[in-house]
Amino acid sequence: MDTNCVDLSVVIAAYNEATVIDANIGRVIRELDKRPNVRWELIVVNDGSQDQTGELINVWAKRDTRLRALHHRRNFGQGRALRTAFSVVKGDVIVTLDADLSYAPEYIFRLVESLVDSDTDIALASAYMKGGSVRNVPLSRAFMSRLANLYLAKLSHYDIATSTCVVRAYRRECIDLLVLTSDGMELQLEILMKAYMLGFRVSEIPADLVWLNTKATRANSASPRVSKMRISRSMRLYLLMGWLFKPASFFIGLALVLIVLGCHMAVILLYMIANSVLSHMSEGFIVALSVGLREVFTGFTYSFVFCGAFLLIGIQLLAFSLLLMQNKFYFDELYKLGHMQLWHRQRGGDAGQST
Repeated sequence: MDTNCVDLSVVIAAYNEATVIDANIGRVIRELDKRPNVRWELIVVNDGSQDQTGELINVWAKRDTRLRALHHRRNFGQGRALRTAFSVVKGDVIVTLDADLSYAPEYIFRLVESLVDSDTDIALASAYMKGGSVRNVPLSRAFMSRLANLYLAKLSHYDIATSTCVVRAYRRECIDLLVLTSDGMELQLEILMKAYMLGFRVSEIPADLVWLNTKATRANSASPRVSKMRISRSMRLYLLMGWLFKPASFFIGLALVLIVLGCHMAVILLYMIANSVLSHMSEGFIVALSVGLREVFTGFTYSFVFCGAFLLIGIQLLAFSLLLMQNKFYFDELYKLGHMQLWHRQRGGDAGQST
């Protein structure tokens, strides 16, 4: 694939972005026009905005036929807006951007080049990998985002630093083969999870995340209650998606810790019982064993209770983890089988149309 002659679809999902959407569409088009051999389309989805976003997008669509305006009657979420665009794209490569251009339009072709140079199916823009940066983002937002991405990176199957960024490039066949269902920002994580199931490869490039002053001001002016609700909702989402990446990881570690503690306590208790039994062997083994057990149990009752509880809970959690791993394996296999069946059905339909 020649990055200078690629068929490119750029997708933007916009919600209440009237203050910036007009200028940002212009920035994106100017960047795309820098490579005259590239055939491109710009798809902007107005996700039920309550301001003038939709009207401004329509003005651009009338001015430049390469821009396609799509509208939702109400706000469904970023994921639904992107899925709407994915269903109509024509390019061989799809690049998704934020409406506020927190990542500059210059990353469009850098991401496309990453797809080609690294021979991958998905390329991500990452502010958290080496060489990336974060500027003008409120400290609390930056901290929570970095923490969430660190957590997701540990659980993700890919060696990436940023899992939540919407600024990405996809090969068209990758998006066509994924069956996506998410309506919110969790779509980014769903794509990574299902891409791994189907064996797609992912690359990452360093990028600068820069919030414009208008976005930073809007974020800082939000009421504390609204900000806390957003952060709480995001954290619940990230915790859930991390668990879906590797569901057994949450329990295996705890299970092993409890089992090790229980075994350690059991060894100590057995050692104490053995010493007590040996000290009473003159009375006979049965009597010595009975006395030894009574002495140690009477003196260390809580140790017996905790030892048994640790071992019991640890073994149960370990068994539960193995069941989760089995279920995850079956889910992945069923997804692959269902995907293959859908693919063969589509191929059959295409063959029928061609005849």
